Amino acid sequence: MIGKLNIIDLSSLTTLDILEAETSKERLDVIIEATKTKAVQLSLYAKNLITELCETTWSVQALRKTLHQTVFHEDFDLIAHSDFGFIEVTTRYFLDIMSSPQNPFNNVMLERTAASYLIIYIVNQLFLSNNDVIELGWLEREFYLTDRTKFDGILFKVGNKTICPALVEFSGGINDHTSLHKNSNDIKKLYFNMAKIMTETKTESLFCIRFYGHTIFFEKLVKYEDNMYRVVDATIEVPNTPRKLVAFIKKIPLIVAWKQAVIDYVID
Repeated sequence: MIGKLNIIDLSSLTTLDILEAETSKERLDVIIEATKTKAVQLSLYAKNLITELCETTWSVQALRKTLHQTVFHEDFDLIAHSDFGFIEVTTRYFLDIMSSPQNPFNNVMLERTAASYLIIYIVNQLFLSNNDVIELGWLEREFYLTDRTKFDGILFKVGNKTICPALVEFSGGINDHTSLHKNSNDIKKLYFNMAKIMTETKTESLFCIRFYGHTIFFEKLVKYEDNMYRVVDATIEVPNTPRKLVAFIKKIPLIVAWKQAVIDYVID
């Protein structure tokens, strides 16, 4: 899919098998270690909330009760406890969606409507505590280095729109039978333009978020030695049931690590 762009896709098991066969297991481990996103230390509040929610029975009522009993802290600070705040707000949001008279995630939802319920909401919450560094631009946005190509979302550095750490692409909606062909074309569009930006700006990495089917992908393109590698840091299935919500909560440390890498890109 992106091999024609001379990008090695580390999210592909076939690619991993080929790399190991052509080099060695030890060499592959070195590449994976060099290209992975560094884990971040979560706040104690966030760690405790994740643990409590993940140990709760998979029911809306039980999860809501745990959330209610765990979230109040008098010294809560949006900046110091941004990870905790993100967990609290998104968990309550998805519980409310599940409790609504007609869960919209179980119906047909076209691309932009799905984006407003999912990626736009999640990413706005994710970067709320960093809106002095990251500016979010949504729907039909352009970046000066990509020849007027339009993206569903672009993350900019506040005060400097020539610095773009991440692109966003929605490949269809929910339950709307968007084709694999569109998804494939959108991936190629994203990575062609990410590679172009990296080449023009002489940077070592760039980030993206995708949505297709029932899944959100947090990804990056990273240069290591003389090659470019695609890395998928986190895949999130739409949390339309309590079980899937707990699965989302378990992956929040990966999302927070991806976010921190985006911020470090802008600050550096």
